Amino acid sequence: MLKKKISKKRGFSLNDMQTVNLKNRKGIAEFNPDVRLQKREVVAKALWECLVENDIEAFKEILRSHLEVANKDELAQKAGISRRTLFRMLSPDGNPTLENLGKIIHQLCA
Repeated sequence: MLKKKISKKRGFSLNDMQTVNLKNRKGIAEFNPDVRLQKREVVAKALWECLVENDIEAFKEILRSHLEVANKDELAQKAGISRRTLFRMLSPDGNPTLENLGKIIHQLCA
């Protein structure tokens, strides 16, 4: 049986990576996703990209996350859909219609 040749070259080494001291938290930036999820422009762009990529599960997850930090009743009322329809769309078994998706995206972009 022939022996496989293995390259000795590596593209990088873990020794080359910068170390971060976790005790004094220098070099670590705080990240709060709630702040980003409250921005309607960011959410609308992400939802649009999900539709372009045909990723309905990601669409529902992003919308669900946005609605956790936003007012669900206000969005449903402004979009012209019932609150029940909104929650049914976001359920794991939900199958949102194109009309309702259009209303939500329009409201987030407006």
